Amino acid sequence: MAEFENPYVEEDPFVRAHFDCLDCGGKLWEYAVQGQMVCEECYGVFPSEQVFDATVERTAD
Repeated sequence: MAEFENPYVEEDPFVRAHFDCLDCGGKLWEYAVQGQMVCEECYGVFPSEQVFDATVERTAD
């Protein structure tokens, strides 16, 4: 069996994102492995791409 190094064994896969929740405005945490963000307040789950797109739309106005 091949051996490989798994970087997620010692690291926390959740990273605090610099985005606000699309539902309640709480802070989001990104679970990059699955390409999702989770709100720390309402526990809403959003695809990272959806959050990026919504942020771009808000800043373009």
